Amino acid sequence: MANSSYLCATDVASLYPSSQVPGFEPRGGVVAHDVSGVPLLWLALFRPADLVTGVFAIDEDDLDDGEDPEVEATAPLVAKERALAQLDAALPVLNALFAAEGPLDGHAALLRQAVEKAPGAFVTIELEEIEGVWEEEGAFQPTLRAALACLDGGTDPAADRARLIALSRLRPGRPFPPARLLLDGLEPAEDDYWNLVRLLGTAFDADVPWETARK
Repeated sequence: MANSSYLCATDVASLYPSSQVPGFEPRGGVVAHDVSGVPLLWLALFRPADLVTGVFAIDEDDLDDGEDPEVEATAPLVAKERALAQLDAALPVLNALFAAEGPLDGHAALLRQAVEKAPGAFVTIELEEIEGVWEEEGAFQPTLRAALACLDGGTDPAADRARLIALSRLRPGRPFPPARLLLDGLEPAEDDYWNLVRLLGTAFDADVPWETARK
């Protein structure tokens, strides 16, 4: 699916498990997905030390004449327990950077539920489709690394906030929608629904707790 990002959980410490891990099941393995961006609270699961580079073979049928049969890619990958601890640690930083929009504790709690219930000991983001359409060539990875670094507390709040907005594609300047916006049957404005997805993503092949209450 074009220009999407995927938050994945897997038992194997692998980047891009949907293509690299035999038997990977999108139902449950893909925690959530987004289109054209990387949700803000997904980023909070990771830090620069979690960025891993791998080399992947391209199927011969997908190669153009003269194209390299291998491609190098970098994406975040970390043990699930560490990811959740980093999410908790990032909350005060995000709440300060986005004080004008409101606290994110409730949203983070719902993401925690989704990650906790997903099978697998590791968490990663498949984001090559987002990197591939990034406006400035070569700028995506430095922007991602700087954004993850600021989650431990940065020195330039304006620049940190701008990077996080660019990656997540949030529409700033209005209060964040309630975490239970959809669960409580509220009627969201278009900007509010947009921002809820930019914060958390949306369901892919299984329910997510900010869209469907647990049964």
